[in-house]
Amino acid sequence: MWHRILGTGWTLQGELITSLDLVRRLAADMAGRLIACAVVAALVAYSASLNLAALWVVLVCLNELSELRLANRMRDTSLSDRARLVPYMLHLGAGAALWTGMCLTLWLGGDFIDKLTAGATLIGILIHGSLFYNESRLQSLVTGAPPVAGAALMIVSAVTDPLLNDREKVVACVALFSLCAYLSTGVYRGVRTRETLRGLIATTARLAAEDPLTGLHNRRSFFEKVEAHSAPGAAFIIAFVDLDRFKPLNDEFGHAVGDEVLKVIARRLEQHPGVVAAARLGGDEFAFLCPLPADETVADRQMTEIRNSLVSPIPSAAGVVSVGASIGWIRAADAASAASDLLNWADVAMRRAKVERLGLVEFDPVADSAALTSSAIEIAFRQALANERIRAALQPIISARSGKIVTMELLARWPDSGFDRDPGPQEFIPIAERLGLLNEMMWSTLRQALPLLSGTAWSLAINVSPSQLTSSYFLQKLMALVRQYGVVPGRIELEITEQVAFRNVAENCAVLNEARALGFRVVLDDFGAGYSSLAMLDRLPLDKIKLDREFVGELKARTEIQKILKATVSLAHELGMICSVEGIECPETAAMVTGFGCDQIQGYWIGRPEVIDQHPVLFGIAS
Repeated sequence: MWHRILGTGWTLQGELITSLDLVRRLAADMAGRLIACAVVAALVAYSASLNLAALWVVLVCLNELSELRLANRMRDTSLSDRARLVPYMLHLGAGAALWTGMCLTLWLGGDFIDKLTAGATLIGILIHGSLFYNESRLQSLVTGAPPVAGAALMIVSAVTDPLLNDREKVVACVALFSLCAYLSTGVYRGVRTRETLRGLIATTARLAAEDPLTGLHNRRSFFEKVEAHSAPGAAFIIAFVDLDRFKPLNDEFGHAVGDEVLKVIARRLEQHPGVVAAARLGGDEFAFLCPLPADETVADRQMTEIRNSLVSPIPSAAGVVSVGASIGWIRAADAASAASDLLNWADVAMRRAKVERLGLVEFDPVADSAALTSSAIEIAFRQALANERIRAALQPIISARSGKIVTMELLARWPDSGFDRDPGPQEFIPIAERLGLLNEMMWSTLRQALPLLSGTAWSLAINVSPSQLTSSYFLQKLMALVRQYGVVPGRIELEITEQVAFRNVAENCAVLNEARALGFRVVLDDFGAGYSSLAMLDRLPLDKIKLDREFVGELKARTEIQKILKATVSLAHELGMICSVEGIECPETAAMVTGFGCDQIQGYWIGRPEVIDQHPVLFGIAS
């Protein structure tokens, strides 16, 4: 019944929160209430009774003193919610009854002027209530019931008063009833509006703080929970969870079963007695927070129990399924580290658990140092790319016969990275691919290199990844960019690897034909490094092949390699293609491949990749 009266969403704690806000507002309004009391007391003393006015002033002052004491009690968090709220609500009701009692005394025992003063004061009480006690139904009931009941008694008294004529009775009754009804309705609507707004705010806050699928905290909300536990001297555990075999399960049974599994995992985390907060960070990644037991063996056992609960078989629409869980965790014995750092270290430990198939691993600064370096590179790479500190580097490719530079291969370097050693391409390019920044890196370095083509006769070779080749807008964007710098497409070579070219051959052939139709030249890079199929050379629309450095590694020592190289060069020429060789490290090798008929050569003996804004001399010679 109480929930029907106070609202279905009413809670004692919620009422306490709104009442604490009321306490703050009433404290600021105390002077106004005392001034109103003085004005009304003066009117009562002048028109009715000095004794009544004096008594009423004393009672109001006592009520205000009680307000101060009970307001302090409301702020005392050592008391229970009920012990803080109930006395304050009784006080509010007593204050409303006190003012109403004075109005009734004037109305029932006074003349017309007294009744006018009582009626006006009662309306003022209702207006005051509509302005201040409108945050909840309970506030409105406690403070509004006495004046409404007083108004009803006044109306009954007016109807039965023999000293009032019919006209005066009608005016008094209609005025009191209509004003009280209007103000009460306004209060009710105001309360309902505030309830709706609070509900919307609570829903919005909840949706902003939780994962929509599982109902767990999201990343931002989880960090806030961790920060709340990071008081000085606090000890807790942060763990990072990545599910094993989830993607195959999702692919086999569909997303509905996959979502069902994620919900069960979330429920198990949330309901475990040792977990105080759990979050879904995205995909099949979770995190949770636990208090750190004083006994280290208890912590190890607790983490094992949590993992065992997660990997237990899960009933689903497709039958009983199961997933594994790789968990990395870290003990936080103080608040010295940020929540993001702690979660990152737990993530590093989780990766070691996954790679080494250990299931559960505690973070170890020694064992995880290499991964920490990789994580630091990943974090710094985003900022470096955004600040254009990933620089374009060019490596020359020369004509085997004339020795002149004909092409520059576009590469990426990270100089002045801030690390003890600048990360190499083999370190940051996989990071760029994993973060989905490979395209952005290529466009950035291409913008740095294209202006250098002006005034030169050489071409620019760029490496194209599988995702770029199959992208619907890649060629259009490339065409727009070269036009912006006044470069004809025929001076741009798109280098693709065998792994790219021989995957989805029909689709890739269509894209490459489109590239050639736009004027770009297509190069098959690293030929011979993988599973080369000579028959595919006839199908692919190629302008050039680049023989992998594996061809020249043992070229001088093995006659078989020499024969293969000669045959491959001859085949390329028969198909109308230019033949280039990588990995030239000495003049002897350069002379041999030139003698075999190779058109272009590339390697450290020819020139190393140079960052364009650090080595302008090379490019001056090239022009």
